[in-house]
Amino acid sequence: MDIQEPEQAIEYYEKALQRQSEDTVLVREVGKALVMTHDYSRAVKYYETQINQDERLLDLRQDLAELYFKLKAFEDAKRILIEALKYLNTQPANLEVKSKNVQYLLLYAKVNLEEDMQYSDWKFKENAVARQSLIEARAL
Repeated sequence: MDIQEPEQAIEYYEKALQRQSEDTVLVREVGKALVMTHDYSRAVKYYETQINQDERLLDLRQDLAELYFKLKAFEDAKRILIEALKYLNTQPANLEVKSKNVQYLLLYAKVNLEEDMQYSDWKFKENAVARQSLIEARAL
């Protein structure tokens, strides 16, 4: 999105989506534009709606999990990542599925570690869930 006015970009993307509703690149661009405008509640609602309509939108799941992470909504980020990992487990193992699996596991580990660091009594310690995610990612 090279347009300096993201609100205008959102309008153009939405018009284009009306013509080509199956274009996942356009769907993702609308979400990115909403995040760029700092309209996070609208972005979350948009991502959640799109994912509920089409569970195959793997990149949107990652974008939403990263947005939740940015907003420090760790439980929501973990929920999205767990749903994504469950979905991937139902898919035939190919390079794209394995790559997404690794990306989700790494992000899941990052979310768990960051969540731990939010506590005032936090000391560097091993997070078993994050460790297991990294082990699984490495095994792929």
